[in-house]
Amino acid sequence: MMKNNLITLTKTMFKNDETLNNLTSKGSKSSFLKSKWMMILFVLGIAVLMGLSFGFMLADLYDALAMAELSHLIPRLLVPAAGIMVFMFGIFYVMNVFYFSKDVENYLYLPVQAGEILGAKFLVSLIYEYFIILVFFLPLLTVYGIKDGSGILYYVYMLVSLILIPVFPLVVASIISMLIMRYSSKFKNRDRFNMIAGILSLVVALGFNFGLQFFTQRFTGDPNLAIGDISELPVFKITSWVFPTSHFATEGILAYNSLNGLFSILLLLLITVLSFFLFYVLGNLLYFKGVIGISESKATRKALSKEEMEKGSRRKPILFSYALKELKLILRTPVYFLNCVLISLIYPLFILFPFLMGSGEDKAELESVFTMLQGFDRGALLLGIVGVGFLMGSINIIASSAISREGKNLYFLKYIPVPYMTQIYAKIVSAFYVEAAALVIFYGIVFYLFRIDLVFFVLSLVIVFLASLVINQIGIFLDITWPKLNWDTEQKAVKQNFNSVIHMFLGFGLVALMIFLAMKVQVSLYVAFMASLLGLLILALVLHFLLTRHVEKRFKALS
Repeated sequence: MMKNNLITLTKTMFKNDETLNNLTSKGSKSSFLKSKWMMILFVLGIAVLMGLSFGFMLADLYDALAMAELSHLIPRLLVPAAGIMVFMFGIFYVMNVFYFSKDVENYLYLPVQAGEILGAKFLVSLIYEYFIILVFFLPLLTVYGIKDGSGILYYVYMLVSLILIPVFPLVVASIISMLIMRYSSKFKNRDRFNMIAGILSLVVALGFNFGLQFFTQRFTGDPNLAIGDISELPVFKITSWVFPTSHFATEGILAYNSLNGLFSILLLLLITVLSFFLFYVLGNLLYFKGVIGISESKATRKALSKEEMEKGSRRKPILFSYALKELKLILRTPVYFLNCVLISLIYPLFILFPFLMGSGEDKAELESVFTMLQGFDRGALLLGIVGVGFLMGSINIIASSAISREGKNLYFLKYIPVPYMTQIYAKIVSAFYVEAAALVIFYGIVFYLFRIDLVFFVLSLVIVFLASLVINQIGIFLDITWPKLNWDTEQKAVKQNFNSVIHMFLGFGLVALMIFLAMKVQVSLYVAFMASLLGLLILALVLHFLLTRHVEKRFKALS
């Protein structure tokens, strides 16, 4: 009976999970992934695509390592990497499946045992981990087996290992999450956790990307040194004793044709079973005490002083007050913050990464390029900086999703005593706030690289502002023309909003145009400034006229 309840609960939770619903757009007749078979074919297709994409790279790496009789390093790196990735994603999966799913407390009233609910949630998280294993590691280890000429037993041990490897790291992630949620109230706020998790995910992704570039450069420069360093990386040594299943899985795969391989696989199975038993015992002690009341909201009940009351109720310009309201909403909503704010602040830093992560030769080459650019004509440089304004406005999707983010609350914009055009420009001003922070980073880099003077700084700042205004006017024009108002999660308002894609590509086109003009046109700084100023002012006025005529009609038409 317990087995049947466990399977039934797992199926129910998996079907109702928000992550799966967002992925498959369940309920949409036009969705490609509307059946489980389509979903399976989709995942298998991605796995094949990943195998083809990375398989050729792994084959070349195998040939290079085989010459030095070091091909065994491939599974010694891939298997611990699987454990690390499962643990990293496991924290996010466990928090969302165990605690932040909307129906989490409904299961507590069902006539099932507590352990069945706990086990079902663990299995749902485990299924998501298997997607990672299937897409990334199964194709790569299969390519290794083919290149190594391994026998059938290798593939049997490989499949068994890939099935068992995620369990132990997920148990560790689950226990850590349950301890945090049991004894700390700070992480019970879903929005706060998702924002922290999103930022950490982005940091990890960037760190992995540039770390890989760093080791690739070292490998290219000195292969023997790089191989020794990679095989002795502390992260893989630590993984061997923090996640012992990764160690035994590696040994089992490498020694598949001997008794040592079988012994390692049996130890892997034993540790996996014991870890799940530990999870079951500790979970019953920690989980239900931490999950009760998770959906309740709490008020700070802070008493305001007379000065704070006067400051909060002081009369302010409508435009900037409304813009500040928009900005606060964006900052406290994790999906909006990550997609509208964080991305805009991070991309200027990509200019610095070659200096931080590059080798000595790369840095010398970049410095010589920037030395050449310092002698670049200031007029042409100003035309190029017009493209920077377009780029900042297009990557920042605040304006191009401003109406869509209102969703079913669009009627609020019609009822408040604020003119429509004031609301439109307040939404554009909220985008300027974020772009101003990005500009601080950008101009810091420009000052360092180009040694620009104060006059150029002021002129370029005016031009960047106007270019950003123009591209944001285009973005909000697109979004009020084709708004995506029918959404049930904030993700759909920004991630599935095609207006932002059109807006972004239009911005990229204008950036390419300005770079082309900067390379082909030779003009003085002041001529470039006056031409850019006049052109952008005309565009801004034309777009303002179009918005004025278009906005009122669209607001009346939209319900």
